[in-house]
Amino acid sequence: MGVQAFPKRNDLVVATVKVVEDHGVVVSLDEYGGMEAYIPRSHVASGRIKDIRDFVKEGDKVVGRVIRADRRLGQVDLSLRYVSASERREKLEEWKERNRVLSLLRVAAQRVGYGDPDAAAREALERLYERYRNPLDALEDLIYEGPSVLTEAGIDVRLAEELRVIAENQLRPPVYIKDLVVRVVSYASDGVERVRRILMRGVEAAREAEVDAYAAGAPKYVISIRSRDPKMVKRAASNIIRAMEREVGASDSFELVEERERRRRS
Repeated sequence: MGVQAFPKRNDLVVATVKVVEDHGVVVSLDEYGGMEAYIPRSHVASGRIKDIRDFVKEGDKVVGRVIRADRRLGQVDLSLRYVSASERREKLEEWKERNRVLSLLRVAAQRVGYGDPDAAAREALERLYERYRNPLDALEDLIYEGPSVLTEAGIDVRLAEELRVIAENQLRPPVYIKDLVVRVVSYASDGVERVRRILMRGVEAAREAEVDAYAAGAPKYVISIRSRDPKMVKRAASNIIRAMEREVGASDSFELVEERERRRRS
C-alpha cells in the first residue's frame, strides 16, 4: 500500500515512540511524514501494566492498529494490543522493503539528474504502488523483463533504465514459488498406485526447478515449484501439468484447482 494523506481505522502503521507518559504514548507515524498519534495506556499491552516503560521506550519502532482516525481534528489513536506477532513482523518487513525501494529510486533519480531526486523517487514509488502490492516485486520484475515494467506504470524511461542497472547490482533474486493445487482421482483397482504415478510423472517433468508434492487432504494435492528464475518456474509448471494430463487414463481424473504464486527473500 502506498502513502496515504491520512490513515484509516483498522490500518496497520509503523511508528516511532517519541514520548512515554503514565497515561499513554506519543508516537510519530513513519509512513505519514511524522504525523503524531497517541497510544492509550490500556492499548500498550494486554493485562495489567505496572510500568509502561517495561513495554515501550523512546526511540522504539512499533506497529500499531488504528483504532480512531479523525481527519477533521487531525487525531489518530493506535493500539499495540490489537496487532499479532505475525502481523507485526510482516508490517515491519513491508516497511523495510518500501524504504529500500525508495532509497534505490532516489539514487537512480540523482544519477539521471532530477532537480529534486527525493520528490521524483516518491512520485515513482506511488506509481509502483498502483500496480504492485509490494514495490520490491516491481524491481525484481524489472531485472528479468526490462524497463517496460516501469514505463507502463508511467515512470520515465531514463529512470527505469538507470534503476535496472542499480537493481541488478543491489538486489539478490528471490526464490519464486508456484504451488499447483490439483485434484487427482482414480477409480481403477490399483487406484492408489495410479494416483501416485500421475503425481510422480508431474514431479519428474520439472527437471530444471526444485519440486515437492504433498497431500492437501485427498483427493487434493499440492505440487510446489521453486527457483530463482521466474521463467524456469513458469516453464516447469507447464511441463508438470502436461505430463500429468498425459498420464491420466480412462479410469482416472485430473483437475488443476488453483495456482498460487509468492516470493521468498533471504
